[in-house]
Amino acid sequence: MNRLQEINKELKELWSDESWIKLGGREGNVKLHEDLSILNVDKHHQMIHHPLLIATFNGNDFLTTQANLHYESKCIQVKNALKDKDINMYVVLHERPYRVDALYKAYDEWWMPNDKEYWQMVSWMWIDSENIYEHKYLWKDLLTKQYSNSHFLMEESELETFNNLPDTITIYRGGMDDKGFSWTLSKEKAEWFANRWLMNGNLRDKSNISGKYPTQVFEKTINKSDALAYLNGRGEEEIIYVENSNEF
Repeated sequence: MNRLQEINKELKELWSDESWIKLGGREGNVKLHEDLSILNVDKHHQMIHHPLLIATFNGNDFLTTQANLHYESKCIQVKNALKDKDINMYVVLHERPYRVDALYKAYDEWWMPNDKEYWQMVSWMWIDSENIYEHKYLWKDLLTKQYSNSHFLMEESELETFNNLPDTITIYRGGMDDKGFSWTLSKEKAEWFANRWLMNGNLRDKSNISGKYPTQVFEKTINKSDALAYLNGRGEEEIIYVENSNEF
């Protein structure tokens, strides 16, 4: 039995009644792995926040043991992915907020894709990402510095739609500024993005962020040839547009 199999067995056994009784009420006897740092979300909540592991943490020995085992498992799998040069496995082993950093590092150090492989991975990463703007400088490099043939970003139906657009298109963006790369052909969708922070209190006490940092809908008319792609996998009629991208 290799170590990954041992870890899976230990995780399964961890959820037994006996283990829960033994570890669930204890705190501080099991030390969290030194690589794992704690983020204080608020006075009542803590999180483990690491590129390979994001998890709720309250200090009890059960969750600490679980976190240590999950982290060890991830480390072994990352090592195997690097050995096999498996870019897909390497990226998905990272937690979502850290995946673009992982992809960028892999491309810088060992991943050598052809044009199609490159853009298909970038397209998947783009759709998977929750906050493009947070990593806009990495994204600018990924979108503009390396490869031609950006049509590989698109599925066949998306490429057909893109090709049928007029030579000049009007695009919209809802947000705090017009510096991002995600735009849309739909003004209605841009308005939704401009107002989304006001809905459902989804930032807890920060749900009034639009009051602190006013959002609006931005509009541009551009040459279609300056757009990198049209994506509609999320039903957003999205246009990826990097201003002055030809300069990079």
